[in-house]
Amino acid sequence: MKMTRWMAGLIAGAGLALAAAAPAGAQDAAETYKNYQAGIYAKQLCSDTTFSQDEYGKLSEALDKKINYELGAGERLSLIESMKEPTKKLVKREGCESEQVASMLKLYDELAAGQ
Repeated sequence: MKMTRWMAGLIAGAGLALAAAAPAGAQDAAETYKNYQAGIYAKQLCSDTTFSQDEYGKLSEALDKKINYELGAGERLSLIESMKEPTKKLVKREGCESEQVASMLKLYDELAAGQ
């Protein structure tokens, strides 16, 4: 009987460890998605252009692959909307040549190269 309780505790502990790891993976995917979307938006702001639906679709597909399709459409849209204002303020305040914006633009370049 002791072995059974020990095994049950071991299995329960492993289950909790897996449950704790899952949200971290989703959080990492969300953060990655948000950062790359900020790079896309910074590129639009810094080059004073708007991507066509086809261009944006290709970038989105490359980004979805990068995060292994871990986020649903609603979460992706929410992340896009949540990064727009801070990105716009950063670009306006710091400029496109700043280190922070340049790092965002590098994310865009990486994504565009992977299409």
